[in-house]
Amino acid sequence: MSTKMEIKLLTLLNVSAVKKPRELDVPGGHRGSPSVSVTVSEDGTQMQEGSTTKKRRKSVVFGGEMGPSGSGFGKKQKQDDKNGNGKGKGKASAEQGVNGVKSNGGTTINGGADAGLDEIVVEDGESGDEGEASSSANADLFNVHFGVSPPILSSDSVTAAESNQWKAERKTLKGFGRAVELSAGLTGSTASSSSDDIKTRMTPALLSSLKASSSTSPLVSTSLAHLGTYKDFYLHSLDGEADGSETQLLGEQKEAMRKAATVHALNHVLKTRRRIIRNNEKLAHAAAAEKPTSVPEPPRDQSFTRPKVLFLLPLRSIALHYLKTHLFPLAPAGTQIENQRPFNSSFSLPDDESDPLTAPSALENFPIDHLVNFRGNSDDNFRIGIKITRKAWRVVMMPANEQKLLECDILIASPLGFKMAAEREDSTDLLSSIEVCVVDGVDVMQMQNWEHVQFIFNNMNKIPKSPHGCDFSRVKPWYLESQAQYLRQTILLSRYDTPEGRALFHRQCHNLQGKVRLEKADFGGVLDRVKPGVRQVFERFDLEGPKGMGGDAAVEEVDARLEWFTKKTIPALLRSAVSRQNTLIVVPSYFDFVRVTNHLRKTDQVTFAAISEYSSNAEISRARTLFFKGKKAFLLVTERFHFYRRYKIRGAKTIVFYSLPEHVQFYSEFMQTPFLPSKNAQGVLEAEVDEGEVSGKTLFSRFDALKLERVVGTENARRLLKSEESRFEFV
Repeated sequence: MSTKMEIKLLTLLNVSAVKKPRELDVPGGHRGSPSVSVTVSEDGTQMQEGSTTKKRRKSVVFGGEMGPSGSGFGKKQKQDDKNGNGKGKGKASAEQGVNGVKSNGGTTINGGADAGLDEIVVEDGESGDEGEASSSANADLFNVHFGVSPPILSSDSVTAAESNQWKAERKTLKGFGRAVELSAGLTGSTASSSSDDIKTRMTPALLSSLKASSSTSPLVSTSLAHLGTYKDFYLHSLDGEADGSETQLLGEQKEAMRKAATVHALNHVLKTRRRIIRNNEKLAHAAAAEKPTSVPEPPRDQSFTRPKVLFLLPLRSIALHYLKTHLFPLAPAGTQIENQRPFNSSFSLPDDESDPLTAPSALENFPIDHLVNFRGNSDDNFRIGIKITRKAWRVVMMPANEQKLLECDILIASPLGFKMAAEREDSTDLLSSIEVCVVDGVDVMQMQNWEHVQFIFNNMNKIPKSPHGCDFSRVKPWYLESQAQYLRQTILLSRYDTPEGRALFHRQCHNLQGKVRLEKADFGGVLDRVKPGVRQVFERFDLEGPKGMGGDAAVEEVDARLEWFTKKTIPALLRSAVSRQNTLIVVPSYFDFVRVTNHLRKTDQVTFAAISEYSSNAEISRARTLFFKGKKAFLLVTERFHFYRRYKIRGAKTIVFYSLPEHVQFYSEFMQTPFLPSKNAQGVLEAEVDEGEVSGKTLFSRFDALKLERVVGTENARRLLKSEESRFEFV
């Protein structure tokens, strides 16, 4: 057998026959190549068998990345470029796209804070494969960033990312405020220079759907421009959420970012799918030709598995909001959304069950952040997928095994739901080819189980255990070299900034294109929300020996806090006639809760009751009653218990914070509990508590800087952390 016949046979093995190439669906994103009976003439025309009409075939560049080695396709265009015909046209088209001027290729996502949708969009569906579109395609950051050989994926930049050598630069993120941008390497990466001239382009079908959707604010255009750079983003404290203010009900910044993230992710999926389909067509036409001039090499346009986008969300209600409000309205006209009704019923409350948080009185009984988090279905165990085809979008519902989800383009899961399924299936192959990861609700996930989030990121972009029908001849080289993590875009959204969120951003986000972390402006604090006259004491404890902020020091801080609390705080409380009774102790985590309760059980000097997020309703009711009637001197509660229940605990006159709460509004809420109206056994309102009888005591260290500034304000926090004194009092 000749070499040419061997190559042709190998190519045919990667081709499956379909009747209509343009209506092709790509199972798994890899295994499906259209095959038609076509004769290609020397002048670039093609004739289907049995047809007398000739149709000139448009020359195509494989996704703007690579062409078939020795291929005859596109030779006419190359000859025109050589003769000067069409070359200027391609260059002008590319320049017009970069500068945001409307052309055949559309406009780029280059809008500012006041940019409209007409100014951000982009790519004409057909011209992306035209001869002059070679330059235009290379001006698309999607093709550059996820191409065969991304320019940012150099050995120096990879080494810099692995050694955590990032150059920080402070700048203003348009529409959001101050930010810190990190670039790989001591002198910065090539991403910053290239991204100024290369923008991400949007598919026209998605643009028309976006225009047809309900009100789109200019902030969506700005958010799309940011996300189109394919950098990592850690956005927090949007819409005043970190302050616990009422403006978070509007949520303009967060909703704009949510919509932009959905549009950006869908645009990424549509481009990936279109590239693979068109490359399949090129292989099929070349293989079906009776006298092909040459056989094209398989293009490197695929990954290990089909899922490219992951939405990691904490609750079903948030997942329902994403799909129903942001994703489904983007479906083109005439697109059928399969399984939408079972999805809505599964992710909503049952029809026969009413939501007390939607009642008119809910705003009087619960804080705003609680209503935002827990309205609707608050279940935290789910894992579904969205399969995108030309005519239909299919929601793959639970229980969905790994094989069914491998046929999807978008994954939507909670940390708990994904980890439980991964452990049951003993596989995390679904995460092997994630290129865009959106994590919304980082603050809620910290109140669930942060280890589940770490598990997912530790297993993302790993080489899968099973091939799952992958065509390795078409897999991009950087996938095979385990370098996908350096190109993956991660978008983190949180109510407030935390050490856990920063650790995830710095340790698990290695995008060589760059990383942007939002910096909140100066906080005013919540001390003014506490009733005037209440004495609030803040005590700082320092580690013995050399002071540092490293990992070892953080471990030592946990033991130092417990020692300070047991040897100094508890004895001080027992020495006072006021604080030895009616004392409420707030503990941040269940780990600290167990350590404190174990210590109190060993001493006979105090009686106490304890409730946590794991306590039953009967245990909670009994503990609250004993504390309110004075039969128990101390009551221990966890921050997570308050986060989920939001009970108003009466009977406390001294509030002790073992550590500052992550949610800043929790501090003012606990400090207001002594002034809640209460009735005696006869149902008569008791006299109001005098402000002089109420006090608060808070322990903090230098590791609590982020939480401290949200409570006492940025200026006070700097003074409390740098002062030689360790005890501070506010009245």
